[in-house]
Amino acid sequence: MLKLVFVDPKCPSPYDVEVLAQRGLGGTEATVVRVSLALAAHADVSVVQHNRVEVHEQGPRLRFLPWAALGAESARADHVVFVQRAQDLAELKLKAGAQCWIWLHNFAGEEVPFYWRDHWLHRLGVICVSRTHALRTREFLHATAARRVAEPWVLRGGLSFVHNPLQPGLARDATRVDPDKLVFFSSPHKGLEQVIERFDKVYRALPSLRLYVADPGYFRRFDTGLLAHPGIVRLGTLPQAEVIEHVREALCVFYPQTKRPETFGLVYAEANAVGTPVLAHDFGAAREVLHPDNPPIDVRDDAAVLALLREWRGGGRPQLAADPRFALGQVAAQWLRLFENPAGQSRAAWEIFPRRNPVDPDRAGTLRGP
Repeated sequence: MLKLVFVDPKCPSPYDVEVLAQRGLGGTEATVVRVSLALAAHADVSVVQHNRVEVHEQGPRLRFLPWAALGAESARADHVVFVQRAQDLAELKLKAGAQCWIWLHNFAGEEVPFYWRDHWLHRLGVICVSRTHALRTREFLHATAARRVAEPWVLRGGLSFVHNPLQPGLARDATRVDPDKLVFFSSPHKGLEQVIERFDKVYRALPSLRLYVADPGYFRRFDTGLLAHPGIVRLGTLPQAEVIEHVREALCVFYPQTKRPETFGLVYAEANAVGTPVLAHDFGAAREVLHPDNPPIDVRDDAAVLALLREWRGGGRPQLAADPRFALGQVAAQWLRLFENPAGQSRAAWEIFPRRNPVDPDRAGTLRGP
């Protein structure tokens, strides 16, 4: 049976299927849980975490393990996938034919380091989370001194992308929408200060609005005093199911920040899946992931932000649904194809998922796939 090992060397705290169900998790951690759980139907899967102390078994083919297990697990692995950052590569004792990957969830160079030496010595491939993300990563590689060798490496399957999956079962229902309710449920470092500043501007024009703020549980380097606003309701850390209920009830996800572009944007996909639009800036993967009837805007235009809220409150809210590209079964199938044939899946990904809309060249790159 195929043996897969996911390695997370930088998660804020240990996580697993039960943690996802019981309390908040960031998008990266939630995605690792969903992908590993789906792949466990087809392979033996281990998730090794740097700060985990106890073993957590989620059935016969999925385990969440402490860092000390990395050596033994990697020795049996067909594929070792590092989340965000490859670490202790020299200590791995891989069997012949085993493949190592780094699964990027942030932009290479800006937010995560990229070491060519590791990629050559350990045949380390890169898996991105969207076409936009892969284009930007490819552009980054072209800007390095290794440009002449980067392109053949890309074509051999060294760079590919697999979209992040939605939680199974997310769909619109008959929940009544509150036209005064806006929600924010991303990590605070993703521009929450800007979101609050822009909320204050629309609040002055529409004082019945309320912004409900949830978070994955870490307000590091964030002034929580900014949340002391008469129009803000602080929800704290919530289980995923409760977050989704708030999103269903909301007029929109209020995400007008220009600080941090999304490489995928689970916030976009989840909100649209339950029929809720997202008010978001036109950068990163926003146009790739958001429903075509929910295009991003220039949120620096205060009048445009207010006008869109008024349009949605007045009956012009778009009719949205889950995107089949992000169905968990579809995503798991792409992972399995990638493990079986990296070069073939890399080429197929570029061909199957053309850019649906233009993306911001400053954030997403302008290069086209092979």
